[in-house]
Amino acid sequence: MIIPIVFASLISSINAVSIVSRSQSYPQTAVLGPKTTITIGNKVIAPDGFERAATVVNEWFPGPLIAAQKGDNFAIEVVNELKDESMFKSTSVHWHGIFQNGTNYADGTSFVTQCPIAQNHSFLHSFSAPNQAGTYWYHSHYSVQYCDGLRGALVIYDPDDPLGYMYDVDDASTVITLSDWYHVVAPVLSHIIGTTANSTLINGLGRYAGGPASNLAVISIAQGKRYRMRLVAMSCDSEFLFSIDGHNLTVIEADGQLTEPVVVDELTILAGQRYSVVLIADQP
Repeated sequence: MIIPIVFASLISSINAVSIVSRSQSYPQTAVLGPKTTITIGNKVIAPDGFERAATVVNEWFPGPLIAAQKGDNFAIEVVNELKDESMFKSTSVHWHGIFQNGTNYADGTSFVTQCPIAQNHSFLHSFSAPNQAGTYWYHSHYSVQYCDGLRGALVIYDPDDPLGYMYDVDDASTVITLSDWYHVVAPVLSHIIGTTANSTLINGLGRYAGGPASNLAVISIAQGKRYRMRLVAMSCDSEFLFSIDGHNLTVIEADGQLTEPVVVDELTILAGQRYSVVLIADQP
């Protein structure tokens, strides 16, 4: 039996919890490999029901999952096709959590390891992460541009994961992105102190106070299966409290490092942090 879990963003407390509701399934984005091209452009989107221009990756928000196997070499070309005059038109992409030993030029940090990528130009990021496996993410490292949408998950899978015996499913369908969302563009947001996010998005979908009943993210699970949920906090500022009603979660990874398994009923996750938790679908 397949049980859909509907994830909703709680507008007032910015918590991520499961609720019983009806919603269309969230379409998983295409999964990219470690050798690929990502194009940064502009697109009008309405992830919480409010339309606004955004900065997107290959026309997706959040950006497509980049997946690799432990030991893979990365060669990712970032192409800048930004044109919207209301937003930043230069860009860079940082691979959050990757050590970049000997390849700091590929780190993607504007004004630190490289100049920003200008309009109609590209930059090839060539690097390896031979001793790393876990949950990471990528995002703009140009001012606060990633608040406009340039952010996505990056996972390095370990076929010999020593904790692999604890779960049955670990794929693109169990990557969960958490992000805050603003109804003003980043160049304006950067001059406003203490701005509260308009909504919380889970896998790129959510609702804002007073807004329409827009779609929510859905992950379908099978009774009795054990799922490795990879949580990625892509927020600009907000922290989240994540839980799934009626279930405990077993933490097995934090920020790309395996941990001693710890059972919790909820998890606080700050901007930039990542956790892997095992969910056992053993409740009615």
